[in-house]
Amino acid sequence: MTDPFADLLDEVEVEVKPVASEPEQSYPLGTHVPRISIRENNFRVIDDDIEELGSSPQKVVIIKAAPVSRIFYATEYSSGGSNAPVCWAADGGTGVPSKEVPVDSRQSRTCFNCEKNIKGSGHGTSRACKFQQRIALMLADDEGVLQPDKAYQLALPATSVFGKEQKKMGLQTYARLIDSQNALLSSIMTELSFDEDSLTPKLCFKPFRVLEETEFKLVKQMQSNPDTKSLVSFIPQVHRNNGPIVDSMFDVVEGEGVYVRDA
Repeated sequence: MTDPFADLLDEVEVEVKPVASEPEQSYPLGTHVPRISIRENNFRVIDDDIEELGSSPQKVVIIKAAPVSRIFYATEYSSGGSNAPVCWAADGGTGVPSKEVPVDSRQSRTCFNCEKNIKGSGHGTSRACKFQQRIALMLADDEGVLQPDKAYQLALPATSVFGKEQKKMGLQTYARLIDSQNALLSSIMTELSFDEDSLTPKLCFKPFRVLEETEFKLVKQMQSNPDTKSLVSFIPQVHRNNGPIVDSMFDVVEGEGVYVRDA
């Protein structure tokens, strides 16, 4: 049987030259950011209200992505609480903590030699310093009709970023597939689904269809919105020892597409 996804991707003709630009911080720190939550294997829209979308696959258009980041928390996240990172690298590829990290909070001069980046430093064989990636996306309804009025932030854990199984692709593998067709992720409607075999929330990516020209125009308009750019900005509030500590949330965007580093 012919692979339907291969046929779909063969139809891709939309190509937009990326325009290099630095994300702007439009949402002030500590303010409300519209986002998608994947806790407990359920999709939720968290905006002015919380809308439960359930566990069924969701159709989206990925319009921006941030570099894969590294982030270390001193304490575990607890529901209803807040948790600010102690040390982080907004672009994990640099191998050094971000300049915004206070000197006395940096766990090491380089990420590669950091004891928090060793397997077993976290729970079980995991690392205490986690990889993650932020993306900005637009939602579509169950019928695949694009909802043009808003973009949302989605924070991806490492398992959703690096999964290599062809039937359960993580973002990076999926981005390479789309790139091999000389297309941008923003020209494809993507289906997000949970990996039911994973003990923790893990998303799988696969193409649903190519966007129509009118839809792609809406996507480009949303990409240029400063609020959209700020959805993938990584400027966390710094951990303070004298008070409660904000749930935060990844390679990425070269202009308006997803940038994939060479291995």
